Amino acid sequence: MTTVRLSSSDNLPGPAHNLVGVTSEEVAGIVRRVKDEFIIMATVGYPLWISSSCDVNSIYPETFNYGEYLRMSQRRGVAQYFQSEASRHSSIICLSPIVIIQILMDVEQWMPVFCSMVINAQILEVLSPREEVSYKEQKQIMSAEFVLSTPKVPAREAQFIRYSHQQLDGSWIIVDVSVDEWWKFQRRTTRSICQKRPSGCLIRDMQNGSSMVTWVENVGIQEKDKELHPKLIPFVESGFTF
Repeated sequence: MTTVRLSSSDNLPGPAHNLVGVTSEEVAGIVRRVKDEFIIMATVGYPLWISSSCDVNSIYPETFNYGEYLRMSQRRGVAQYFQSEASRHSSIICLSPIVIIQILMDVEQWMPVFCSMVINAQILEVLSPREEVSYKEQKQIMSAEFVLSTPKVPAREAQFIRYSHQQLDGSWIIVDVSVDEWWKFQRRTTRSICQKRPSGCLIRDMQNGSSMVTWVENVGIQEKDKELHPKLIPFVESGFTF
């Protein structure tokens, strides 16, 4: 049994999670579970996602039904000090699926492409065989800070497993999930803590050099640095900010 060992975790960006003792077999088990949950999040409509045409009070394309999510995923919910946020959006991107996968799996490409939102990203450990370069079954532990171009919203720091997978129908998925979603390793810090539940993107090849991408963000967030301005709260808590 192989153990993932991360040294000097207190010096890493993001929450100082203690990942020592997490085995590659345990990570593989997590990946199997979160992959199925993510596919549901990315493909299922009502009642998990309520379109704006069904909710006249919503200003967003879709509203996440958190109660239905707990029922479908059989989760107990988030800790009391965490705020649940989720969003989903689909769009055609003028890049092939493999190019998108390469960007998201390589921090040297991911940070420049998402420079307005992602900083201090690192790959802490690659859990797939070194000879695996096709990204069809790649697992790695990463850390990153997610920011907005305003000091009014604190940066969000996370350590998470990122998993790329090509499905039998040829589509691709990238799934992120925080390790402390499954092991309660987090140590309290003075920073904003972001726990990623199954999040990421479903990528379908349009056969013309473009891709249909469905992006899902599903997080539990604790803002500890400063209070948000009241006018920002609805926008941030909608899940569409990050």
